[in-house]
Amino acid sequence: MCPTLPGKRTSAVPSQTRSASGEPTRRSYSRKATQLRKRGSPNHSNGKVSGFGARGVTLAEIEAQIGYSFSDKELLVRALTHRSFSQESSTPTLDNERLEFLGDAVLQLIVTEKLWKDFPTDDEGVLTHMRSERVNGRSLAGIFRCRGMGNFLRLGKGEEKTGGRQKPSIQAGAIEALVGAIYLDAGYTRCVQWAESWFWSAGLNEKKVLSQDFKSQLQRLAQKNGNKPPGYRLVRESGPEHEKEFEVEVRLGRKVLGRGQGTTKKAAEQVAAKEAVHKIEEA
Repeated sequence: MCPTLPGKRTSAVPSQTRSASGEPTRRSYSRKATQLRKRGSPNHSNGKVSGFGARGVTLAEIEAQIGYSFSDKELLVRALTHRSFSQESSTPTLDNERLEFLGDAVLQLIVTEKLWKDFPTDDEGVLTHMRSERVNGRSLAGIFRCRGMGNFLRLGKGEEKTGGRQKPSIQAGAIEALVGAIYLDAGYTRCVQWAESWFWSAGLNEKKVLSQDFKSQLQRLAQKNGNKPPGYRLVRESGPEHEKEFEVEVRLGRKVLGRGQGTTKKAAEQVAAKEAVHKIEEA
């Protein structure tokens, strides 16, 4: 169940050009945002925004939903503007793809730093897998839906008709663009604070992810017991192309510890790993 959303927050980042640590602060980021606006994005400072489907929404409503109040509202609007809207717009409109590119890198760093601090004994391979589970498109799209962001996308009419609002790739892209926008608006420190309150409580919690990721659990158990990493082998593949069924076995050394079936190899591996984890824990 998705938790109660945090209230709307205002940034506490000082307005000097550069902080004592050398990190650019809100003023320098806002200057960049102003330059972006001059390149062709209309001013939405009055809070009224078009393009969000049949029901009009205000920027204040969106900010309340995401739990962050932007100094530069243009960044918020751009973060939620899909390229299909820009392509159909009669006036020059910036889309969210560059913010998505930036936000992807920022989010990777935020999650990497948190995992590095929270799991000091895990090796690079385990940490990489854990990070992937948190920032892949499926997870981010789940956060988007959990946070009730469906109405807060600016889509072109064609994309709207083909169900763009429900497409995981568009949802995940908007989340990454929001991260990039907040980073530009307030800097890295404030972006980390927002991400920890918004992402971790909504579905990037370590224990929750680990409890569902039996492959990582099995690898951790193998390392703890001094074994080599587990090996997975495809035993059987059946069914037509559109309805495949896979059976996989997992071994520690020469010993088969689990078998699993699924509609994808990854799903079958998770089932096999789950069986292996239970066997090890019960031994």
